[in-house]
Amino acid sequence: MKRFLIFLLLAVFACGCGGVKESGVTEITVWHSWAGKQKELFDKVIAEYNRTHPGVHVRAVFSPNDTSNSQKFFTSVAAGKGPDVSVVDGPQVAAWAHQGAILPLDKYFARDGLTEADFFAPCWKENYYRGHIWAAPYSADPNFAFVWNKKVFREAGLDPEKPPKTIAELDEYNEKITKIDPKTGEIKRIGIIPWNIMGSSVSLYTWGWAFGGSFYDEETETVTADDPKLVKALEWMCSYADKYDVKRVSSFTSGFGSRDQNPFFIGLLGMHFFHVCDIEEVKLYAPNLDYGIGYFPAPPDGESQSSWIGGWCFAVPMGSKHPDEAWDLIKWLCADREGTGYAMRTQNLFPGYRKSAFFDTLEKDGLYGAFYEILLRCKHQRPVEPAQEFYMGELSKAVEYSLYGVKTPKQALRDARKASQKELDLRLAGNK
Repeated sequence: MKRFLIFLLLAVFACGCGGVKESGVTEITVWHSWAGKQKELFDKVIAEYNRTHPGVHVRAVFSPNDTSNSQKFFTSVAAGKGPDVSVVDGPQVAAWAHQGAILPLDKYFARDGLTEADFFAPCWKENYYRGHIWAAPYSADPNFAFVWNKKVFREAGLDPEKPPKTIAELDEYNEKITKIDPKTGEIKRIGIIPWNIMGSSVSLYTWGWAFGGSFYDEETETVTADDPKLVKALEWMCSYADKYDVKRVSSFTSGFGSRDQNPFFIGLLGMHFFHVCDIEEVKLYAPNLDYGIGYFPAPPDGESQSSWIGGWCFAVPMGSKHPDEAWDLIKWLCADREGTGYAMRTQNLFPGYRKSAFFDTLEKDGLYGAFYEILLRCKHQRPVEPAQEFYMGELSKAVEYSLYGVKTPKQALRDARKASQKELDLRLAGNK
């Protein structure tokens, strides 16, 4: 790791990106990971910054990135050709900091009077690692809202205004909603698919915290994947795989469409989860959908109204030629009342900054208001440690092994803990 830093610092003097135009305007580059419509919206955000900050011109560049693959970013930074600003997913921050790829921002936060209290707690925690703040929270994703299709509830003889609040009630509702062809065993409609929340590891995080489990001990830097309550959560998820045959469920979901054929929209799935962006999807593709929105059910010994926060952040890569201008952009995007208001209204996201003007116009008694309430209650974020992407991969494997009967949930999570702890220890030792 130290060799990487030495090489990086030498490379920085050799080449870079950005510069000063003849007009005296400083040009900086920001890399982001939004494609399609979101790219257009972020370009609009950057155009507004350029309009209101005439001394700096920001060039926005799309650069694909996810929690398991940031090779282009690291290669560019090591060669001294990285951007001045980069988007970074919350779970990546500790790893990027640990590898010496981004600059600590403590001096900027202190200079501008920004503290933990200015941000939602999980957003701050994702960016704070080993005594330093490494990135600024941009968006705050309240993960997730529990939603139910009221038409399906009525058809199943359930009260559409009374969603399940406990796991026992959820199981009961699922029984009444699910329809199976008695001759073929084919699933025609299902109440809920517990592992269908944006991937296996995300599903386990969501239910694991609802069951009251813990994934990581920050003080001892210990992975706790086989916490008894996480085992219990995965056993419950697997009970659905056993009851309905995971292969039949997979066959059922393989026919799912998107947009106007979303299974929740058309009544094939009675209960589901929503990300805040799904509200706009409903407006576009199912404007007449009658649905409810609230909190995930939990067992009696779990965590009532459980949720967690994810989201994008912005950092200054090591070697940035214009760190002060880079910070000015980051501050406007992430910690400026009007800047965050404009950015979040444009991209239809929630800010991580509590004082954002975005909240002034939020309809707190509507659907977005339901997400706002979830955001206010959020207690969790994914573990802040430099092997997070590896850990997520191991959790995904544990879920898949368990669903398909390769291992018991206890065995699968125990193995995930051992593998993830080994990887974490190697990474921690590599920086000493």
